Amino acid sequence: MRNIFLIGLSGSGKSTIGRLLAAQLEIPLFDIDALVEEECGERIATLFAHKGEAHFRACESRALSQALRSAEEAGGAIIATGGGIVLSSENRQLMAEGGIRVYLAVEPATALQRLQRQQHTALAQETSPEVRPLLAGPDPLRSLQSLLADRAVWYEEAEICCSTEDKSQEAVTRELVAALIGMGAFSSGEPMLQRAHVGAGYDIVVEWGGLGRLAYYLDQLKLPPRIFLITDSNVERLYAASLLNQLRSAGYEPCLFVVPAGEASKSQEWLNAIYDWLLEHHAERREAIVALGGGVVGDMAGFAAATYLRGVPLVQVPTSLLAQVDSAIGGKTGINHARGKNLIGAFYSPRLVLADPATLLTLPERERIEGWAEVVKYGIILDTELFTRLEDHAALLLAFRPSLAALICQIIARSIALKVEVIEQDEREQGLRAILNYGHTVAHALENVSGYGRWLHGEAVSLGMVVAAALAQQAGMFSAGEMERQNRLLQQLGLPVSCSDAVPVEAILAAMRLDKKVAGKRIHWIMPERIGQVTVTPMPEDLVQRVITTFFAEKRP
Repeated sequence: MRNIFLIGLSGSGKSTIGRLLAAQLEIPLFDIDALVEEECGERIATLFAHKGEAHFRACESRALSQALRSAEEAGGAIIATGGGIVLSSENRQLMAEGGIRVYLAVEPATALQRLQRQQHTALAQETSPEVRPLLAGPDPLRSLQSLLADRAVWYEEAEICCSTEDKSQEAVTRELVAALIGMGAFSSGEPMLQRAHVGAGYDIVVEWGGLGRLAYYLDQLKLPPRIFLITDSNVERLYAASLLNQLRSAGYEPCLFVVPAGEASKSQEWLNAIYDWLLEHHAERREAIVALGGGVVGDMAGFAAATYLRGVPLVQVPTSLLAQVDSAIGGKTGINHARGKNLIGAFYSPRLVLADPATLLTLPERERIEGWAEVVKYGIILDTELFTRLEDHAALLLAFRPSLAALICQIIARSIALKVEVIEQDEREQGLRAILNYGHTVAHALENVSGYGRWLHGEAVSLGMVVAAALAQQAGMFSAGEMERQNRLLQQLGLPVSCSDAVPVEAILAAMRLDKKVAGKRIHWIMPERIGQVTVTPMPEDLVQRVITTFFAEKRP
């Protein structure tokens, strides 16, 4: 990991964001002001008062050099600097050569409010408040404004500029991690490559930090320079700036289209908006659509690629766990209909899937956790060894840290390989591929009845697997012990195994009748026989109704 220097005004959040970043990336934090005070044995305000600013600046430069030596030994670090460290050309050169500069931008009035809050908090806790020597005058706001005017040209030399206005500290941290990923700052091991022999065949790459090499992978496809990048509002805020810079630097001409985040965007209305955008830009048949985001973006952008001009190149860049292990693999594309999920769509293979598990660091915890449902599904339907590995590492996987990169990449790559094995035998779901829908019959019905967005897809799949296992167990197909193993693993990975909502059972049953696995007016269920093996079979309707009624009725508040 390269060094990351946090620069900006006092009150921009350098120390706080530094602590959060260091914890997120599992690398050391060195605070220059703290190092100066440790070396001199005095508070910075005292140094200023007794020996003047010039002496302090010399101490500050020595502390920066010390931090760089320590960071080199550690293999990379976060270095939170003082607001005036950029005044020295030697310091600026050290930071430019030593890593990535991150400018935390803040308005002077906001910075002053934060500094005043810190002082009030310190006084309330009866601790010694930090005195900022350069702000001790009669008009601290004017002082901050003057400092910013003097230093802005050097702050803005930073490789990353991130506003901290009106954002939580956690949101700023996520944005910075995303920017670092997008610009290729994350070191990567050997990419894990899987070849899908479907249609003309395509590569699936799993690489920690691989998003920073998107341009490299696009180069391998020999595509025209104009790229049509489709993403959602959440992903756009995190990754668009760094990716657009990366692509432009590599000679591409990216065009960006953003849909609102959420399942509601997977609609005919937004699909038509994408068509209009492509037509306005006179998009050509050889020019690629790049789907950057989770399942909603991948499904909808994929369907647009399948149908615009009867098919244009598609590149899937999934940024959610659920998309990386499931929806981006296998060529299923589509949109929702008012009467059901994914009822309108097409099978359309991408030219490339690039899955970067590091992007999962920037997801809210709930959105990352939901993806484990699809991974557990692969263990239940196909792979006892994968299931056992998930059991052995559940607590670590739930924590999801960079130090687990190798393990996470291996589990994601294994999940992808399992799906690829199935789709290569049954691309268009005429038989075997149906097993990939374990838990989805109830999940899709629940999503539809509850309104898309109440339950995340992976959460609904988790509940659907609990119902399917109970159905199989009561039918004598699946042991109570193995059912408990499944449900316990789902819980350990942070997934729901009960539904506290008041869900109308008749509406669930009606929605299930629109399931794509209905044949001869009967639902063909994916039923577990043991962990690692399932079968596809109709189930007695009275048993289905009893299990579903019991599951949803008993869980009402």
